[in-house]
Amino acid sequence: MRIIIPKLSTALPNFLRQCGYTQISNPHKNQEVSYARSLNPGRFYPRFHAYLEIGSVETKINLHLDAKKPSYEGTTAHSGEYEGALVEKEAERIKNAAQKFLSQTPSQPLGFQKKKSFWKRLFS
Repeated sequence: MRIIIPKLSTALPNFLRQCGYTQISNPHKNQEVSYARSLNPGRFYPRFHAYLEIGSVETKINLHLDAKKPSYEGTTAHSGEYEGALVEKEAERIKNAAQKFLSQTPSQPLGFQKKKSFWKRLFS
């Protein structure tokens, strides 16, 4: 399932960490980075697995459910589910979490404020 979210006010790895995901690197695919969230604490499978396609305006998250470890060494067959109620529910959870980071805009511009003189501070 593909989720599209606008650019967030936080770094994507931090956002996914707050959603419960852990960054993983695939040694078989040139250390390709992806993110996973286990359904059973303490076990690696079944898990939600997400790949990011980062753009300048939006990010695409490719999400699926890995039901089990790949059956044969060197293959990627893992009984993945790309649709279904669990995947849709997780996608909705990620979208709702992203809304929190879309609405957070600084109330003041960042940087230094002009310092007031002693007399202006005294009489204002």
